[in-house]
Amino acid sequence: MADFHRGFVYERDVSARLTIEGRPIELIRPKARRYAARLPCGEDTVEEDTLDDLVESYVRKSGALANRIRKRNRQTKRLAEGKDAWNKWRLAHPDLHPMFAGADLTKIDLRKTPGHPLDGYDFSYTNFTEANLSGLSLRRANFHQAILAKANCSEAHLERANFCRTDLYETNFQGAHFKSANLQGVQLAGTDLRGADLSNCKIYGLSAWDLFLDNETKQDQLRVRYQPRGTGSDAKEEVTVDSLDLAAFIYLTLNNQNISRVFDATGRKWVLLLGRFGERLPLLQRLRRELTKRQYVPIIFDFSQPKDRDLIETVVLLAGMSAFVIVDITDPQSTPMELQAIAPTFGVPIVPIICSNKSKRAFGTFPAFRKFFWVLKLVRYRTVEGLVECLDSSIIKPAANLAQVLERVKSSTRAPRAPRSRRTKNAVARSRRSARRR
Repeated sequence: MADFHRGFVYERDVSARLTIEGRPIELIRPKARRYAARLPCGEDTVEEDTLDDLVESYVRKSGALANRIRKRNRQTKRLAEGKDAWNKWRLAHPDLHPMFAGADLTKIDLRKTPGHPLDGYDFSYTNFTEANLSGLSLRRANFHQAILAKANCSEAHLERANFCRTDLYETNFQGAHFKSANLQGVQLAGTDLRGADLSNCKIYGLSAWDLFLDNETKQDQLRVRYQPRGTGSDAKEEVTVDSLDLAAFIYLTLNNQNISRVFDATGRKWVLLLGRFGERLPLLQRLRRELTKRQYVPIIFDFSQPKDRDLIETVVLLAGMSAFVIVDITDPQSTPMELQAIAPTFGVPIVPIICSNKSKRAFGTFPAFRKFFWVLKLVRYRTVEGLVECLDSSIIKPAANLAQVLERVKSSTRAPRAPRSRRTKNAVARSRRSARRR
């Protein structure tokens, strides 16, 4: 994860123990403090008690901050000369990358620029790290491969702006206006888009991680324009989606050959956790943390219900794409209905668990589910810690072993019904005996 100080980006333990603006910093043995670094020129050093303080002292005493401020001031004056002069200067100096990191562009005197002050400016390759552009009019501006990490662009007007391959790491775009902007290839990570209008934006190749969205975020008609691979045609196609964070997934499924890869990946990693929410929710959350440590992707059905699916349809869909299902049947309400929908429909390992302190026996119809050999033996536990201790031996390993049996059954030429062949029966019996021994 990156940290910031007055427009400088620094990282810990990535390519080196400490990097500032991507350059490794030579850390040395301190004399009095906890951390020390050698300055780039001469034998001078800086020492501080924390790495954050060390970075602050380093950029100040090395002269990097002063040099950046001088460069920023010169380019700010040039910016105030107007769009035509600025764009002409950029065209004449294509190798220069403007520096506005940490600048407050809302305070620049742009009275010489008629109309909307920064519309149509060429800001390609410009560094706006931690800059303030809030509320500015930047329609049709060119931010190609610019850096806007941690910048404040809230309420900015960015209609039809070009953000192709732009770094938008933790950028604040609350209430910003992007309508019809080009977001192809942008890097969105921790980006705040609450209340933003992204309607009709181009988003092919966009990367989206941990976005901040809300009900006011408009994501209508997001355009994925692409050229199909391996078709022998130069014609381009376009599909529209209504979610930034799902755009890559939707694009992946456009090619039917990728669909099997999606199912294979989820079938190895997803674990569906079902149970009664409320007092049982802490248990499911603890299981989620423990499964994550073991490289699984646990899914607790505690999210909003999809518009086009009812509860059972959604649970069945997720179960069919999972490596296995863990069902807490302690004090059940909906789980019998969910089991009734899942067990006869999919041959996916189902591990039922029950808290002995809360329920002495399973609900009355539970034994009927045992006729499906993919419903494993009931796992009893007294405490959450006790369940965690037996998670590997009583839940994960039996489910993984049974999943291998099911994979062999499903890959055979015969239909994967209840086990009828002697070979399949023997494999299932061995799996159950192994589970009982554990």
